[in-house]
Amino acid sequence: MRTYTLVFLMLFAVGGSLAQTGLPFEHVEISIDTNRFNLRDHSLIFRGERHLAFRYSQDEQVAEIALYPTDARFFETHKLRLLPSGDYDILDSLTYIDPGYFRFRLRFKSISKSDFHRLSFEISGPTGDQNKSVALLPYYDTRARIERGEDDLYIGEEKRFEISTNNLANLVLDETWQRTDDFEYRLFERNGIGYLALIPLTLGVKELNITLATRRPSLHEGRPVYSLPEMNLGFLVKGSRLTFLRTDKKRVIMERDNRDGTEIQIDNHRLLEMHKTYRIEDQEESGGPLIAELYTVRALSNDKVLCIIRPYQLHRTTDGYLYVKDGDSPRFITNINISPEATVTQVSILREGSDWTTDRNIRPGEIIEVRIEGQGLEQARFYFEDLEVIQRDSITRTDRSVSHRLRVPVTLNKKFIEIYNQDRKTGFTLGVREYERPRPLDFVTVNYGEGNIVANTLNQIILYDHTVRDIVLGFDYNAIDDTDYFFGKQILEIDIRILGTRGELIEMQKIEHVEICPGPASPRSAFYQSKTCNREDIRINEHLTRKTQNLDEWSRIELNIRHKKDRYGGAGYTQRIVIVLRKLVTFDVDVSFPAGLVIKRVGVDGFPGLSGISLAMLAQFSFYDKERIRKLKPYKVGAGFLAQNAFNFNPENTQRDLGIVLLGSVYPTRLDGKLTFPLFAGCGYFINEERFFFLIGPGIRVSF
Repeated sequence: MRTYTLVFLMLFAVGGSLAQTGLPFEHVEISIDTNRFNLRDHSLIFRGERHLAFRYSQDEQVAEIALYPTDARFFETHKLRLLPSGDYDILDSLTYIDPGYFRFRLRFKSISKSDFHRLSFEISGPTGDQNKSVALLPYYDTRARIERGEDDLYIGEEKRFEISTNNLANLVLDETWQRTDDFEYRLFERNGIGYLALIPLTLGVKELNITLATRRPSLHEGRPVYSLPEMNLGFLVKGSRLTFLRTDKKRVIMERDNRDGTEIQIDNHRLLEMHKTYRIEDQEESGGPLIAELYTVRALSNDKVLCIIRPYQLHRTTDGYLYVKDGDSPRFITNINISPEATVTQVSILREGSDWTTDRNIRPGEIIEVRIEGQGLEQARFYFEDLEVIQRDSITRTDRSVSHRLRVPVTLNKKFIEIYNQDRKTGFTLGVREYERPRPLDFVTVNYGEGNIVANTLNQIILYDHTVRDIVLGFDYNAIDDTDYFFGKQILEIDIRILGTRGELIEMQKIEHVEICPGPASPRSAFYQSKTCNREDIRINEHLTRKTQNLDEWSRIELNIRHKKDRYGGAGYTQRIVIVLRKLVTFDVDVSFPAGLVIKRVGVDGFPGLSGISLAMLAQFSFYDKERIRKLKPYKVGAGFLAQNAFNFNPENTQRDLGIVLLGSVYPTRLDGKLTFPLFAGCGYFINEERFFFLIGPGIRVSF
């Protein structure tokens, strides 16, 4: 650990605070095995960003992370959450530990083969959510050497040397052939062992210089280094017992329908005869299986011979040499890959946040990963008609699987995308389908007499004072698709219910299928249009027997607008709109029995006693509460007739008279009372007595 301590003391001056990261922590610490690394003492600037550097010991490394808040009170009002990642599995969730720090454990996945490691956090608070992260730089002190056996090599003969290393997964072994003046070589891995494959090209004592690259760096003087020290390898190269003839091609495809063979160029040799067919086998002894036939056409000016090769069996250069025979007698050696014709058996698609699927439908504007499976794919060159290739996944390219990352253009004007292998169709296509995602109902407008109102803003009961002549549903076709996010056709259904004054159901209708297509503002507008697209406003009265303008006061109109969820896999939005036909004033004729009235006649001194039971017949105005449904205010105003002492039939009664009155009355607010006692006050004119009067007093009202 003393060596690494000295290394970290030489890191860039990055300070001890985490303010530059945007995280409310003064200290972040990661524990690996018995070692601890923190962002204050073990950080460095890499690619313009501060990284927490730590040494790992295995690819599936388990780590414990501790976060020390700058101010513990900050998390009394904010919530911290560790976001998931494909680079690690969370073993222990984020937990607050007394006396004041957060702790969690995780396991990295294939740490040597992943790039751009970081811990991402979501901080939720009163002002909203924000994402912050800490960049990580895992490093490893990788060592490797080439295991040397005998130093003698032979021209054209491939020889393998094992690579001894303490971390094979961290070495870049790309299996690509490299060429120098004296050698052809490649680095590759088989069955968990790294190899150097070497083919000498010239005679004598030759030297090969190789620098191995690493996926994860090591640290030297505070700097990340992605390569190992150069290795100098010396060899004695001798001539072969059989002359090695090099070909201009590394690979030949064995095609079923190719009877004419494939043209190749091979090294010329004085013993190589023209216009002769040679047999190619994979063993020097006689009786070997026929791998291919080689027909020499003519000698070329570049000291090569033009030949026709007709392969019959598959062969890989790693399987050994090929022997060019005249009959059963070997004359030369060579080597070439004979690969099967590229055959595609399956095409799968991966979308972000989803799993691989064999459904080959794609949608404009999305980014997808396409995996092609089959055989003979290592040298195939696939082309996707009109799609943009973002990345060809050369790391996972094998003879049986190839992956490409693609972007589907927004303006794509085809229904099917052909997949080509070079200039030949593979027989597989990608279908172009338009999006059908439910959009919030902000593109629907409702006009019941107050202009167009966005449907999903009508979340409260509407109390409307005027006659509803009609309800018109309109659609903003250009508001459906955003510039870079498409929703596609919106399939709606609408339920209509009409309820009477007492809440009884008067009529119920349903508009089963309303198809709304995005308008010209959408780049995909031309591809949505069809005969089923709705292009007109929907007038509710056209679907009703009882028209809205004929409804009584306090009737209810209920609209339920929703997506057809069977078209969207159960997803969708619903908006319920309720309109109540409100009245502020109502008029009726009321009969009541005032009793005990105090009547003051104009021009008569003093107050008389209480009157007997009278009969009042009034035309009255009642007033409704503006904020409540069918809730009357406790007062009324009316005019009519008052029969004073109408039920006193005593012949000596001189108080009976008929008056014309203007009355105001106050009623109890209870709705369940059958017998109520209103209070009257007003003025009038007695017809017989021909005198004006004022009155006040209670009454009796019976309701049924």
